[in-house]
Formats: sequence, C-alpha cells, structure tokens
Amino acid sequence: MKGRIGNTLKTFLLIATFTYISFDSVAQFYVGGKLCVGSAAIPATPSMGSTTTANTDCSEPTIFFDQKKETTAWLWDFGDPTTNNDVSTVRNPKYFYSTPGKYLVTLIRTVGTTVQAPDTLTITIKEPPVQPLFFNKKKSDTTLCDGKKLKLDPYRHQLGIAPKGTKFLWFPKGQTTQTIEVDSSGCYSVEVFDSTGGCSRIAQINVKFCIQETSSGGGEKWYFGQGATLDFQAKTSPPAPRDTLASNGDLFGKTDPTDPVFVPVTATASNPIRSPEGVAMVYGPTGSLVFYTDGVAIYGSNDALLPAIPPLTDSKLGGTNTSTQSAVIIPKNTCNECPHHLYYVYTINKDTGLLSYSIVDTRRNDGRGAVVEKNVPINITTSQRITAMKKQDETGFFVYSHDAGTNTFRILKIDSTGTTEITQNLGLVHDDATSQQGYMKLSATGAKLAIAVSKGGKNYVEVFDIDPATGRLGASPLTIDLGVSAPPQVYGVEFSDDEQKLYVTLKGDPTKGQTSYLYQLNLNLRNPVDIANRKVEIDKSKTFAFGALQSGPVNGMGVKFIYMAIEGSQYIPYIQYPNELALFEQTQTSNAAIVGYQPITGGFGADVLGNSGLGFPNVIQAKQKQEGEGLSATYTGNCQNQPTIFETQGICSPMKGEAAWDFGDGGTGTGLKTSHTYTKAGRYIVKLTLTVYSETIVSKNVNIPLLNNLLGNALKEKCKDFVVIDTLYIKPTPVVNLPDSAFVCVIEGETLKLDPKLQQAYNPGFLWKPTNETTPTIVVSATGNYSLTATNRFQNSTTCATTDKIEIKEGCEPRLFVPEIFTANKDGINDILQIPNAHITDFDLRIYNRWGEIIFESNDPEKIWDGSYNGKVIAPMMYAFVVSYKSLYFPYREKITRRGGIFLVN
Repeated sequence: MKGRIGNTLKTFLLIATFTYISFDSVAQFYVGGKLCVGSAAIPATPSMGSTTTANTDCSEPTIFFDQKKETTAWLWDFGDPTTNNDVSTVRNPKYFYSTPGKYLVTLIRTVGTTVQAPDTLTITIKEPPVQPLFFNKKKSDTTLCDGKKLKLDPYRHQLGIAPKGTKFLWFPKGQTTQTIEVDSSGCYSVEVFDSTGGCSRIAQINVKFCIQETSSGGGEKWYFGQGATLDFQAKTSPPAPRDTLASNGDLFGKTDPTDPVFVPVTATASNPIRSPEGVAMVYGPTGSLVFYTDGVAIYGSNDALLPAIPPLTDSKLGGTNTSTQSAVIIPKNTCNECPHHLYYVYTINKDTGLLSYSIVDTRRNDGRGAVVEKNVPINITTSQRITAMKKQDETGFFVYSHDAGTNTFRILKIDSTGTTEITQNLGLVHDDATSQQGYMKLSATGAKLAIAVSKGGKNYVEVFDIDPATGRLGASPLTIDLGVSAPPQVYGVEFSDDEQKLYVTLKGDPTKGQTSYLYQLNLNLRNPVDIANRKVEIDKSKTFAFGALQSGPVNGMGVKFIYMAIEGSQYIPYIQYPNELALFEQTQTSNAAIVGYQPITGGFGADVLGNSGLGFPNVIQAKQKQEGEGLSATYTGNCQNQPTIFETQGICSPMKGEAAWDFGDGGTGTGLKTSHTYTKAGRYIVKLTLTVYSETIVSKNVNIPLLNNLLGNALKEKCKDFVVIDTLYIKPTPVVNLPDSAFVCVIEGETLKLDPKLQQAYNPGFLWKPTNETTPTIVVSATGNYSLTATNRFQNSTTCATTDKIEIKEGCEPRLFVPEIFTANKDGINDILQIPNAHITDFDLRIYNRWGEIIFESNDPEKIWDGSYNGKVIAPMMYAFVVSYKSLYFPYREKITRRGGIFLVN
C-alpha cells in the first residue's frame, strides 16, 4: 500500500514549502526547502560529501534526503530537461531549478550490492514574486532626522502597485501590510510571498534616525538540568581616566572599562528546562536571549513554549534531551534579511541517530518566535555530539557533528550563500553506544576541537587542530589514552583560554561505587603518552557524578571560569584560574589551589537554584550590533607652541555636518578637521558644535556646482545641533635661548661654551647636533651650524620637544697694546716704540708734544718710533698719543680710539 504523502504547503506566513514522505512510505525520501525557481540551474555535483548551494539571486535550493538508513549508494535524477547535470550520488543533495513547472524526481538506491526499484515523486516548482526593493536596492540604508517618520513600501519602484495576491511579512514586528511606518532606528526587512505563500523574496533597509539611543540586552545565563540557572555578574574596575599627557587620543567619547571578571551569582529564578543532559540556547544581535530548547521542547525568552505555525500541529522537535549535546541553534543568514529573523535549530535523536533541523521565525508570536518548519533531516547516523562556532569573519557558522559507527566528522558551513557540508574521516571509530557519548568542544578561538571517547574499556581524548578559515580538522590529532579504565567514562572536556591546558572529567556512577575524576592535561607536552602520564588530578568523588565542563559565559571578552556540572546538585564548582599549570609533583589539594578550584563538599560553588544534570547548554550568540552612534573627535599633538590637530568624522552619515570649534583659549575654528596652536601650557575646555543637515527634495535636485557652492546648506533642512565638551591638557614645551650666531677665534685655538639657558624644563633631555652630545651645555672649537633639541620627558613616556640652531663663525677680537715707557738711548733695551696688535685694520697713530704738535704719526702698526723728531732725539718727558683702529673680523663695528701717554726716557 502506498504510504501517505504530506504536501506541507506553506501559507503566506510560512517560510518554506516542503513535501515530506514518512518512514513507512514507499518513496521514503524527503523533499524540502523552497520549491522555487533559482536564477540558474546549478548542478548537484557531489563535493566532499554534498552539493554546492551558491546562487546569484538569494534563491534557495530544493533539498532532498533519503531516509532509508540501510542505503549505501544513491542515484538521483531531478527530472530537469534543461540540463544533463541534474543528477547526484549523495544521500542529501540540493538542486536549483531554473524554470517553473512540474518535475518527476527519481531515486534509485543501492543496498549493499542490490539495486532497488526506483522511487519517484512529482514536485511543483513555482516562480517567486517580483523582487521587492527599497530605494531601488535589495539592501539599502537611509538616515533621517530624529522625530521624523518613514513610510516603507517595497513596491514604491512600481508606483506602489504590488503583484496580485502578494502577501507581506515584516521584520521585526511581523506586520502583514504592504507598507509600514517607522520612527526608530534599526534594520527592517520585508518578505514578499506569492499568492500561494510558497515562494518569496526579501528586501531590507537599515534606517538610522539622527540620533537615537540604542539599548542592549541582558547578560548571558545558562539553563540546564532540572530548572537550574547559572547567572553571571561582570565585575569591572573603574575605567582608567584618559591619559591627559598622551600625545594623541579621543575627545568626547566614553572611556572603555577594563576587561571584566565574570563571577557566578545566585540565580533569582528557575526555568522550565527538565533535561538530564543536552540544552541549546541562542542570544541575538542585542545580546538578549532569543529562545532555547532541550532538543524536544522549545521555549521563548519569556519561558513559554513557542507555538507552531500551521500546517504544523505542534512545535515538538525531533531530538532527545538524553543526548549528550542534544541541540545547537544557529542564526540563519540569508542575503537580504535583517540579522536575524530565522534560526536553525539542529537536534540529535540518540535513539534513531537522526540529525535534523527546524526553523524558528522570530517575526511570529509578537516577536518571540514560532516554529515554522521542523525536523528536516540532514544525517541518519549521528552520535550524541554537536557543537558550533562562528566563522572568523562572523559571516556564518561551522557546525560539527560525528557519525555513529564510523570515524566521520560532518562539518556544515552555514552562511548567506547557503549550506555546504564537508566530511572528514579522522581519529577513532565510534563503534559502540558508549563511544558515541561524551562531549565535543571547541576552544575559545576556534583553533582546536576536543572530543571525549570511551571504548573498549579505555578512556580517550582526541584533540584536533582546526583551520579557522575553512573549518577543516587537522589530519594529525592527538589521541590521548588517559590510562584510566572505563568505567568511569570520559565525559566532559574544556580548553583553557590560552588553549594550552585541557580539562577532562570522568563520570562515575556513585550507586555502583564508581569514582568520578577531574583532570588537567598539559597540551604543551605535545606527546600523547607524556600528556597522559603527567595528567594532574584536581578533584575526585565517589559521592557525585561529574559531568560537562564549560567556560563561561561563552560570549564576550573577559576573565572567565570553567564550571563543572554535577548530576543532581544545586551547587556546581568552578575553576577560577584555568590558565595556571597544575604541577604533577604536587598533591591534589595543592593543584586545586593552583587553579582556584574548591569542591562543593566544602560549601563552595555556584547556587543554580534548581538541580544540575550532566550537561551544560550549547550557547551561541549572533553577531552583535554595533553600539549606537555618538559624536566623537580625535586630537593629535598637545604641546605648547606646536599645532594641535582636531578632527571629527561627524555624525549621522551620510548627512552633511558643519563643525564649529571653541578651543578654550579664545581661539576658534571650523571644519571637520582643523588645527590650533596653544601658546601657553595648561588645561583647556574644548567645545565642538556640529550642525547636521538633511537633504530635501529641492537640495537633492539642485546639481549645479556653482549654485551649490553659493547656497551651501541653505536648501537643506537643519536636523539638529550636537554640542559636546571635553578637557584637553597642553603640555609645556621647553624654551631654548640660543643666539642665532656666535664667534670663536679658531686660529688662536679658542673655544666657546654654548649654554641654552633653558626655560619651562621638565625632566629635560638634550641632543646637540652634529656632535651628538647629550649634556645641558657643550664647548665648541670649530665653526659650523649647531643645533639643540631640548625635550621635556613626561611620566607616560610622551614628550614635548623644541629645536634651536646657532651658527658658529670665525671671529677674533681686535687686540692692540701701547707701551707706557721706552728708552731711546740705544742701549739695545726698549730703544724703540713697538705696538703689538692682532686682528685690526685702519690703523692710525699720532704722538703729540706738550704744545700739541704732532711729532710722530703712522698708518702702519708695524712702523716703529725711535724717540726722534726731525732726526733728533727729543727730550725725555711724557708724550700724548691718539691711536685708532677697526676690527678685522667685525668691520661693521665702530672705529676704536684710545688716548694716553708715553714716557720717553734717554
């Protein structure tokens, strides 16, 4: 008898149309996704275990899945007459149809060596509606003045006329009208459905009102066990005040606090989770909890069960809460949506091995979300492990699972281009029920993956390196035999933040007298045998069953602890210093102290209000929204008598802004970038006034450069004035008092001391050029150009420096000596009058008798006087003289004249 074929045709409120064939049906294959035309038919060529899903118009493929577990080979024919490449040989292919119509899909299975009879199913591919647009774009941005309203119409480009029968669904509030009016900043998207509600297209617009405050969500919490809640509190030190001595920095902005230390606090409320092991939670772009699940029941942020959208009859998922990691939730990126209105919920059913996904649409149920598609199969032989991490560029996620009965890892890359799966056969084979339990965890950076495997009476931990760009696992894992026979069973694994230590739990059954252990492994030892032999025991217990390990909170930067689940306990212990290396030679108590761990038997631990199970939640956070825009500026340079550059990027881009600056010393400036020089050191109050203008219909249509230059912002609408004030400290710059030039008599070996007579000095440093001396003064003996850079050196290693120059020139002072007495008696001693001199010119000497008569004169300093006049020796007495001369090196000086007397002795 032919089985039931349920055609799950979505109403306009449903996000995907799919056809589901039950397990007891004849066809036994699933058809789902959007049964709609894509931009081009992309061949379903197998690639590393799956098919490519990239497309050019945001369309999604039709997906197929064979639900017969025993099938070993597949041959799909998608019935597309437009190509010969409409075939696939994998269990779960995807295919894009290029033309609407009916297609006969055929699947021929092989079980072992036996080829089965073909299964066929006719599907209908439909045409999506006309693409909605905002400002003629699929993705657009606009900025308005605060207080305004904006009407959004996705068919304004068609004069507001939508195709007949079109239905609408808006994000974030779920309106179903063609137009909405918005007055708050945010991302808005509309999904437009055809008349059947089956095919759709999306457009989005980011609306920014200048300027509105944005709000952030609450902190991260964990729900697990029997109503247990682990709440975190971030303890931060007050933000360090801005370094006023810094030579550049920010103005008007808020100072960031130091990295917080996250500590557990007593929970204030329980939750409806009742899960022995796995839970999954997802936090949205604002940091608020979106919803959570134990793999079966799914709850909104208000702890109420999420509803299902017809034709679904309930929201019960296909997982099992007794799976180690029963679920993981991933934000679904589509190329035109706002982040995020759709979420994938991946669940594992440990009884059937089925890995499937459901979709929650947060536009439903007054923004709390509803299940719109569920239990879409992905893999039929999955173990109890699933985990996920963000891609490095935060454009998507990698989801990791492991097949049962093999050593196959499945890695799903999920981003706006669709879903791509790769498989890797690495490590141990998980070939019995016990080996398929235990945690699989990723390190904080996504560089490593650890998996707990118990098989053959032994306990292993495998550690893989990860290529963060591709998500692929390294081919040479560390396979560490812990050297502890099972039971107890290796269960929880978690990396330290520095990824150099791995913490591991072994879960014992207290009712059977089994011991549970908590170990630290030193991964820096690299050799698996050495790592195992030098494992360090942190705790053990025959009273408690140790479960999962998890660093928390999962999201955000800061100092985090590693928590350990203890089955049935209201209190859970934690490791406060997971990066510290425990010492193999020390006792358990000493090593527990090293890593900051205390057992709950001593009254220590986080109160979770309910009772812990064995598991902790898989926690995922969507890419965080950027904080609201604020007016800020930067300064570069804060030294006296030197330019300080002020710059602001403005606000509310692409609106135009006019900036007016008040520098606090009577000076002002304009422009987004300006310069000002402070002539005195000290603190100044800097004020920036930014006037923002919005385009008007008139200003948008005036495109005459000359007119635009003349009118400026006159045609635009003034949006708002923003005024911000901050304090800027201008540091003192030393004052160097070197003359422009100085002289030294090099030819006579003279030297000159250069003293800058420094003022406004603060821990000054000196550098003279070209001598490279660093003393406050120097002595020079050569001509040339000299410079001094004097630097004030402040406590934070910033400086203010100034440079002064001096030219040293050759210059000798004139010298001349007139003896006071000489003898003209020809005894060979002082018989003549000689006048020693140097560096003079324009010499003139005259000697007078007592009647004022010139008795000797000369213009040559080398010419001598022998005491005679007119050939006769004159009488001994005092004779007056007048001598004048100029400086040879300084001819611009006045002529020097000296008068005196010379005593002539015979």
